[in-house]
Amino acid sequence: MSDFLTFMAAPAVACLIFSGVFTYFGCHVLKREIIFVDIALAQLAALGILIFESIDHQHSEWEIWLYSSTAVLAGAIFFAYTRRFIHRIPQEAVIGIVYVVGASVALLIASKSAHGAEHLRNTLNGSILWVTWPKIVTFLGMVALIAIPHWVYQDRFWKVSDQYRQIESKDSQFILWDFLFYLSLGLIIVISVKTAGIFLIFTFLIVPAVVGALFSTQFKSQFLVGSIVSTATSLIGLVLSFNLDLPTGATLVCCFGLVFIFAIIVGNTQK
Repeated sequence: MSDFLTFMAAPAVACLIFSGVFTYFGCHVLKREIIFVDIALAQLAALGILIFESIDHQHSEWEIWLYSSTAVLAGAIFFAYTRRFIHRIPQEAVIGIVYVVGASVALLIASKSAHGAEHLRNTLNGSILWVTWPKIVTFLGMVALIAIPHWVYQDRFWKVSDQYRQIESKDSQFILWDFLFYLSLGLIIVISVKTAGIFLIFTFLIVPAVVGALFSTQFKSQFLVGSIVSTATSLIGLVLSFNLDLPTGATLVCCFGLVFIFAIIVGNTQK
């Protein structure tokens, strides 16, 4: 037990934070029906990191963060702008194009880098097992900053998500709120992608929100159910990973997959 606490305390706290913040954004993403937006934003964040790390000179964590945030900012602007074409082309199509182009550019850059393959693998799988307490403090600070406007204007953010398909796509106010949503989600992804990886971020964002939606139609209830499920599942996954000596990220994703299947079965029997 003491060994588990020594090695897994920081990853456990990181999972608790991920459970709350990504479930919140996941409920919005699910309502907007833009399921793969986090993968696209995560790919842009990873691309920004890869571009900077391909430059052969010493760099700080803040410089990497700046490059990654710039890529995410560009993505947020693009997604908000292309929302006006939603009645002609699905937003998911735009998101998919951004992801595949971003991933292909990353492959091209990695092919010219000595450590490119390792970087791409880490981007997908993350390294949550090695998360440090200073990293957690930084993450908490970013979450707190982003939580303030989302708390103050929670009704506005939810209205935009709830009426995503009905609001006039050329409404400048709507475009602004849409941009702020993408930007805030993107910034959260920027500081977590190297720790969690693209696969685990997607899992934390979507699976708990889907489970919550299976048992409630109310946003607050979905968020509560999803957060509890996410917290319990991630802690179980960490215990299994530690005791069975399995890759942490992949173990967590598989645990969430099993929970999703169980929720589908239970949700079906309730009907």
